[in-house]
Amino acid sequence: MTAIDKIGSAFLRRILLRMKQLGVSQTELARRMNVSRPYVTKVLSRDVNFSFRTAAKLANALKMDFFPELRERETGDAAAVDQTPVTAKLRKMV
Repeated sequence: MTAIDKIGSAFLRRILLRMKQLGVSQTELARRMNVSRPYVTKVLSRDVNFSFRTAAKLANALKMDFFPELRERETGDAAAVDQTPVTAKLRKMV
């Protein structure tokens, strides 16, 4: 499994968990996203690649924030890597 596959799987696990928490069906999710139910089914079963736009629509429909986080790779020297989440850094800048 590639890094991209792992990211997609983790994202979709969180989406499915949130759907369960809110009691949202695929039909309801499609309605909230203004897309077809078959498309939602394809996205959730990983039968189609989806864009950041679709990821954001999924998150928004489930009352979640979508903000991809980029961070430096760990080099083995924990002191050399700033581990402050990007969102926290952005908040400090505003």
